[in-house]
Amino acid sequence: MQNLKNNVGAGLEPALMNKKKKSELVNKLVGVLAIQGDFEAHIKMIKELEVDYKEIRNPHDLANVTHLIMPGGESTTIRLVAQKNGLWDRLKKFAGPIMGTCMGSILMAKKIESPSADGMNLIDMTISRNAYGRQVNSFTAFGKIEFIKNDYEMVFIRAPKIMSFGEDIKPIAWLDNEITGVIYKNRLALTFHPELSGDTAVHNYFLNLTA
Repeated sequence: MQNLKNNVGAGLEPALMNKKKKSELVNKLVGVLAIQGDFEAHIKMIKELEVDYKEIRNPHDLANVTHLIMPGGESTTIRLVAQKNGLWDRLKKFAGPIMGTCMGSILMAKKIESPSADGMNLIDMTISRNAYGRQVNSFTAFGKIEFIKNDYEMVFIRAPKIMSFGEDIKPIAWLDNEITGVIYKNRLALTFHPELSGDTAVHNYFLNLTA
């Protein structure tokens, strides 16, 4: 298991570090897919980081968006709505950084299992839906994230599992020996819900990814 410590800013006063972090997030506009699901929890995190955001429901909503978040929810419902209104193809072509959490990671995959379907092919991976069981089997556990020093609280709600991925894909999060997050270029897929952890570290990392 890889656990890299982030020592950026070591020795700086907290006030200076906070000022530096906020200045790095200027001129970013986060689009949060808001057709259905827990998009409001992501918006709360974005607000805490004092970054501009907009809710995405139609293709024209993507105008000027620099970063895109696809949250947890019902993948079938979101697929049907987005394909009907033309948003699906626009999401597939989005060139900026993308973070998919739980359901969002499912849509980002190349192949989806249980049942079988094609994803957006934003990341070369195969993912299995509801791999831990139904809603009643949801749980919280502490895992490891490469860019966070301490154990991180991961919330799994009808969560998927990453079954396989291409050689260019880098694991970035783990629960014990199980991979719970991967990154490819500026595309981050997590099978858990970082927006429910009460910690903005994952969102801050995502917002510092570049196109």
